[in-house]
Amino acid sequence: MMLIVMTLVLAIVSMFAVSAATNDTPCCGDPANTSKLDVAECLVEVNGRAVYNDVTVLKAFDRGEELEIEVEFVSLQDAEDVQVVVFMTGYHRGHKFTDDVFDMTPSFDVEANVSYKKTLHLKLPDDFELDTGDELKLRLEISDKYASSHIREYNLKVEALRESVIIQDIILDPADRVQAGRGLFAAVRVKNMGEDTEESLRVEVSMPDLGIKATEYIDELDSDEATTSEDLFLRLPACAEPGTYSVEATVTYADGDESVTAETTIEVGEDPSCPLSGGSDKTVVTVPGKQDVVKGSAGSVYPIMLQNTGATDRSYELSVSGLSWGTYRFDPGALVLLRSGETKTVYLYVAANDDAPEGEQVFKVTVETSGDEKEIALTANVVAGESSGLGGFGDVRKALEVGVIVLIVLLIVLGLIIGFNKLKGNEGEPEEVSGQTYY
Repeated sequence: MMLIVMTLVLAIVSMFAVSAATNDTPCCGDPANTSKLDVAECLVEVNGRAVYNDVTVLKAFDRGEELEIEVEFVSLQDAEDVQVVVFMTGYHRGHKFTDDVFDMTPSFDVEANVSYKKTLHLKLPDDFELDTGDELKLRLEISDKYASSHIREYNLKVEALRESVIIQDIILDPADRVQAGRGLFAAVRVKNMGEDTEESLRVEVSMPDLGIKATEYIDELDSDEATTSEDLFLRLPACAEPGTYSVEATVTYADGDESVTAETTIEVGEDPSCPLSGGSDKTVVTVPGKQDVVKGSAGSVYPIMLQNTGATDRSYELSVSGLSWGTYRFDPGALVLLRSGETKTVYLYVAANDDAPEGEQVFKVTVETSGDEKEIALTANVVAGESSGLGGFGDVRKALEVGVIVLIVLLIVLGLIIGFNKLKGNEGEPEEVSGQTYY
């Protein structure tokens, strides 16, 4: 009898021990009872805060907040090609911003009764419309390539900050490329995502690598209101190094306590009037701006001035590329010799074919000297020829010829008029009578 009692006591103690061990090991679950992936949920945290499957108590997060989702789980059996997926639903523009509302881990293998922890990232949308409801649903899925074995849902409450301003866009003019030494206009599109009305927002646009910036103010911006600043003007330094530069926009608000920054890029082109080579041995190339080229005419002329400011004589060779729509020639020629300190002008004559596309056409002139070369972009505005118009340097010659002929005709007519007037005047005078006068 005593033996039976002791056996029962040991059995009860063993049961409590197993139960305690199970409770102290949150990553253990029931044995797998199917051939599919089976996992036991351990812990899901969003920004360090534990969330639970579809409960009525919501977790509040700020609009625009970055979310770090940590998922810890135990597989109850060996499995291959497992992935963890998280995504949000309830955002009206979620299909356009999948990177913000969807994340997935790479595939990995799991072993039975081993705890795994994976981290994923989402972002609550800046423009989440609070007036249509302030809840989003976060969905978690753990699956292998055969089936989904674990799906959970978590309710999130989205709230607006008291003070929050975002930069929606940076508008540049010109948009993609600007020449060194020229001006760049920039406007900043901002939106107030906070609950409070913001006043005296300071908008600054800068190009840090060039050391230039401009500032403008927005007087007032109500909650959920968006506006675009006035144009800010940036003068690029002459002879700035060609390349891609960063354009930064910074909006300071909340009495200067808060700020937000956004960035874009623009390509800076070479200034044609800058030196061709570095050091003391320099060549300055000066070219004209856009020229009208009339189709069917002799064309237009681009004067290219070369100045050798170096201490030695230099020879130059000029060439043209990108002019498939027309023809060209250099006068006096494509080869030029400049003595030290000398300046010469080479005339580039450009004519458009009859079938040339109308509008602005860009081509390049290359100036090469002593292994160094400089590419200069020129622009031609190709226009249709007019029968009554005078276009190009060939038509100027014709106009001069016509003008000379007209002038000669006018002189002849004027001479005839003067001659007739004199003849008429002579006929009206009294004739002189020779001989004596009698009284």
